[in-house]
Amino acid sequence: MSDELRHRGNTKVDACIEVITMENITRIEAGYTPHPDEKQYYSTKLGSEDKASMVILLLLYMLQGIPMGLASSLPLLLKEKGATYEDLSLFSLVSLPFSLKLLWAPIIDTCYITAIGRRKTWFVPIQVITGIAMILGSYYVDTWLYGNGTSINIRTLAIYFFCLYFLMASQDIAVDGWALTMLSKENVGYASICNTFGQSVGYFLANQGFLALADPLWSNRYLGYQNNETVITLSSFMNFWGYIFIVITVIVCAVKTEKPCDKLDEPGTFIEVYRQILSIIKLKPVKLLIWVLLTCKIAYAPADSAMNYKLQEYGMPKADIALYSPILFIVGLVLPVVTSNLVSTRPMDIFLYSIPLKMLTAILVWVIVQITPWFYSSTAVDGKGPKMGFIVPLIIIATLHEVAGKFIFTSCMSFFSKVSDPTIGGTYMTLLNTIANIGYLWPNSLTLWLLPKVTYHACYAVDKKQIYLSDSIYGVCEEIGCKMASGVCGKLIDGFTIQTFAAIVIGIIWLMLSVSTLRSIQQYNVSEWRINREIETKSN
Repeated sequence: MSDELRHRGNTKVDACIEVITMENITRIEAGYTPHPDEKQYYSTKLGSEDKASMVILLLLYMLQGIPMGLASSLPLLLKEKGATYEDLSLFSLVSLPFSLKLLWAPIIDTCYITAIGRRKTWFVPIQVITGIAMILGSYYVDTWLYGNGTSINIRTLAIYFFCLYFLMASQDIAVDGWALTMLSKENVGYASICNTFGQSVGYFLANQGFLALADPLWSNRYLGYQNNETVITLSSFMNFWGYIFIVITVIVCAVKTEKPCDKLDEPGTFIEVYRQILSIIKLKPVKLLIWVLLTCKIAYAPADSAMNYKLQEYGMPKADIALYSPILFIVGLVLPVVTSNLVSTRPMDIFLYSIPLKMLTAILVWVIVQITPWFYSSTAVDGKGPKMGFIVPLIIIATLHEVAGKFIFTSCMSFFSKVSDPTIGGTYMTLLNTIANIGYLWPNSLTLWLLPKVTYHACYAVDKKQIYLSDSIYGVCEEIGCKMASGVCGKLIDGFTIQTFAAIVIGIIWLMLSVSTLRSIQQYNVSEWRINREIETKSN
């Protein structure tokens, strides 16, 4: 969450602003090499106080991952209950606060009540409100999700989880800052490790863990539960973790005293941060990088956004999806560490080579989706596991897709760390990560929204011969007319097929147009990525 904890700036505001970004946790994993003067911040010896502080940070970051993981698992439940792809597109926007937290991070970092503590001013109410929100939400979430004989209340669900994401993004800012003083200077770099593993564990528990334990088939297949019984339910899961939020908050407040902010590190005004952001955006290499970050993920957006939904639509139960997801989780944790040296040398080259690999795996994802109905039509949901002839290729393809994505991600993080102005590294890194997150979010959400609009159906006779096409603009089969013609509505062209290959074509064009841009971005002198903050401040 903050390799930027190693302050290199000379102004008071930078010492506090540099810890506001969640995504900075990857700078170590992405190949960041500390300045020689910074080596002291990574001690191999941990005192008892630092060990206790790391336990607290792990708990806080784990809690942060719970609502986020739950929000990521919910779309599979929504799809199972008949949610449309437009609904899933809307729900995908709940993660937007983490992409936009730069807008209010300086306020949280600079405004506080001294008597309470700089970080506890925000941390305590945020955690308590989150716990209460989850407890109260647990009594209504089943109604929102399953309805009372009506359709899913997708808007209420989206608003609710958007608010939880906003709370967690704000908690992230506060905890990042607290880590700066909670750990000793020689061990402050361990905060990034606490974030990486803490948040990942929380996310895993609320995503893959919840999907498995709340699924009747998984509970029957692996735990022997009968009659559609499950280990947990969505409401009980939320209720349990709501109380955990509150209990841990009380315990942390009781056992951990916040150290007062050093006078030299007293925050300045948040207005300065916004001025810095505008100055960074005006730089020529940054403008080119922004264009790359906002467009590079179009080529594989269909595979990223719709893979699990299409597998589920074509017969793969959540129990089987939960079976291979832990493998991707482990790959996501280990890969950035073992490839850090490779990525750090010329990150934009790795980025450029990884895009075609990701496009290739996107095509393989399309292939595995197409064969899914054939495998599951013969096995059905009879309590048996998936056939190895299907699950093994699926795991291989999904892993390759994850590996390509991680190479893209870590190469970006490594490049950001190389070009960020060290005097305002937190602001710089947060801005670039914000742009990268938006570049991931918008094509995925748009893909889900367009998916049903490019899917075409037809009316088929019993012998599978096409009777007639619907006149609907979205290709929706007219069921009444089809039944009158003694036919059955069926899919003529899957929108996922159209989107996958259209995105690949766009990706090829993008590569041809962007190779020179990517090369030039890497060739810019470091000084061309810098802003003169003293002149900037005086001019304002």
